[in-house]
Amino acid sequence: MASTKQKILAAALQLFNRDGLVNVRLQHIADEAFVSVGNLAYHYANKEAIVLAIYETLAQRQEALLTEYRIVPLFDNIDRLIRLSFHLQQDYIFFYLDTLEISRAYPAVAAAHRQHIVPQIGQLRAMLDFNAARGALVSEPVSGAFDQLSEQLWMTMDFWRYQRAVRAEDYNNEPAYRQAVWALLLPYFTAMGKLEYQQMLEHPYDFYF
Repeated sequence: MASTKQKILAAALQLFNRDGLVNVRLQHIADEAFVSVGNLAYHYANKEAIVLAIYETLAQRQEALLTEYRIVPLFDNIDRLIRLSFHLQQDYIFFYLDTLEISRAYPAVAAAHRQHIVPQIGQLRAMLDFNAARGALVSEPVSGAFDQLSEQLWMTMDFWRYQRAVRAEDYNNEPAYRQAVWALLLPYFTAMGKLEYQQMLEHPYDFYF
């Protein structure tokens, strides 16, 4: 049986995703969780505490994905990470559509998010180095190029849904999301990398999903 705290967080996440963060009040969350506002406040003093608890769960799930992926980041593994990241974002869609607003409103969440970004970008950089070393990507063309590419990959993966929403385009289109991420890597493919990428497209690992 779920604890009261779990019920509160589950209710809040459902409402945030459905109605948007700014449209949800503590009373709404309490009603959805079938608890009193006083009981809710006993566990979470304010809305920021709830958002922070939800974000910490999101960050833990992301870290679990990265831990599994970083063992051997071959193209198949990278594609799996991209696809699983897309589905994870769907579970916390409110955060990816309102990241800046959340960061401005809730300093504790902003600080936790900034701290989480650093290892994400670092892991993407390690992926580039690994694939360059094995011959699937070209060597870093100039010093710092892979650092910039790592940041571009992170930005695309984290803000792709937001920019689609701003342009009133479908942000639940997984193939378009995957294509946007891979498009950043395509210019760096060697002949070996192009062949491996083509084989991956022809034989996708759909059993993961």
